[in-house]
Amino acid sequence: MTSKPEIEISVTRFHKLVKYLCTFLQAGTFLYLFFIFGRLPEQIPTHYNGAGEIDGYGSRYTIWVCPAAMVLMYLFIELVERHPAWWNTGVTVTKTNAKRIYGIVKNLVVTMKLVLVLIFAYMSIWSSTGRNLGAWFLPVSLAVTFVPVVIFLILLSRAAKE
Repeated sequence: MTSKPEIEISVTRFHKLVKYLCTFLQAGTFLYLFFIFGRLPEQIPTHYNGAGEIDGYGSRYTIWVCPAAMVLMYLFIELVERHPAWWNTGVTVTKTNAKRIYGIVKNLVVTMKLVLVLIFAYMSIWSSTGRNLGAWFLPVSLAVTFVPVVIFLILLSRAAKE
């Protein structure tokens, strides 16, 4: 079994912008929850069904689970982003298309990082209100997750044919 060599993918303004947005959203979520924590009721929503209705409650201390998961998943994606040799591109990578293929995959990974942070930050903050998410939340979350994946897979497919 041969291993893929590490390849350096340049950091673009898009990558930097997403990193700043993610950092701002994560810090903002923790700060917001920290400042309102004392005003939270003893029981807060901890789970929602597919229609966005609350179907589970827990102690107000559970408010920290979602933002903690957000940070851990962000850090894991950040680690994966730094090692293109770990990526399974799904297309044949050659010397001539490697930079383009890995650039597209990096853009996908960075985009998914932002999507993840947006969804988790929203859920963290919304749980503090004690209200239902709404029926729109699941389809919108799925769309903002899978539409970029489909777009980037199309871009990958086209890049592999060039």
